[in-house]
Amino acid sequence: MIRTVLADPRFRGAAQHAGGKSWSDYLLEALRRFWDWLVQPFRHVVGGATLANIIGTLVLIAAGMLILFAAAYFARALQRRARPQRRAAAVALAGEPDSRALLDAALAAAGAGRYRDAAVLLWSSALHALDERGRVRYDASRSPGEWRRAVRDPNFDVLARDAVVALFADRDVDAATVTRMRAAYDGMLAAP
Repeated sequence: MIRTVLADPRFRGAAQHAGGKSWSDYLLEALRRFWDWLVQPFRHVVGGATLANIIGTLVLIAAGMLILFAAAYFARALQRRARPQRRAAAVALAGEPDSRALLDAALAAAGAGRYRDAAVLLWSSALHALDERGRVRYDASRSPGEWRRAVRDPNFDVLARDAVVALFADRDVDAATVTRMRAAYDGMLAAP
């Protein structure tokens, strides 16, 4: 039976002598010696831990570092994206002193297709208009929610909701948003 199996052509390429090493055995032995040389300085730290434990620990540390790196990268990207919007809002609130000049700038920005700038300028104009009419004193440190509680006007609520999107959201501001804000702005000024 053994002779018939060994006579089969599929088994002719097998090693002819027992105990001889193939090239892959030499390669694996060299890699094992190299790995032992690399790990030898750290064996006293891990004590009796197996090689699998060491590799597992290293993989977990590498995965943790990768997660931290990805989180820092995405946080920095979000911060960079929000920075120009906040800067435009600060310039709009601090740069123009009266509501009419801000409204004119908003209409010009909307006419040029810069809808986010138009929305920011409309919001700023509304805040200054409320101060000029004596309804609510202007305070740059108030949040949109605080402004809504101070004004208590449904038109201003619509304006504030759209302004929050224009100031802080990642979505694009379109012409419909600016038109809705302008209608709310006019309704707010018409209110007593």
